[in-house]
Amino acid sequence: MPHEIKKHKNNKLLHNQYPLYIPLFSDCQQFCSTFISLVRKRLTSHRSTQGIKLIEFPCSENIFAFYFKNEEHFQYIHYQRRYSCTFEGSQGYQRIARLFNFEEWGRVTDKTGSETYIVFNKVNLNDYTMEEKKVEFHWKEKGNMFKYGAFTFIFEINTETVEIVD
Repeated sequence: MPHEIKKHKNNKLLHNQYPLYIPLFSDCQQFCSTFISLVRKRLTSHRSTQGIKLIEFPCSENIFAFYFKNEEHFQYIHYQRRYSCTFEGSQGYQRIARLFNFEEWGRVTDKTGSETYIVFNKVNLNDYTMEEKKVEFHWKEKGNMFKYGAFTFIFEINTETVEIVD
């Protein structure tokens, strides 16, 4: 196993201590709706919502592995008993939209036209180049019973306000 980690950083082998099964459709629906509702609650136009944010909620190992195991940057870190998956740039945003079957999952426009969104691309003001930003999904075991753990989503929020001119 050490060779697999040193030479193949994004190795997709899952541990086989416990067999993982395909989750029930209702569990998948609940996972998706919980994730989308928690993200959208964070997307308000108040200035205090901007910056790096974290969402965490209980989730089974099976659900996390089911959703992310086929992604390019998915990995299992056996010595930490933790999974992680990262997405970058606009392609990352679109990939998450397909995973959760919701195109506008990371963007909200309020009544005034101000838009609050999860940052996937940011302009570097020093040389005006586009920098792709990363979002991270993690799952870490929280106890040995029932193979449950914590699902964590780390992301950055920004708001663009629209000025209304009479």
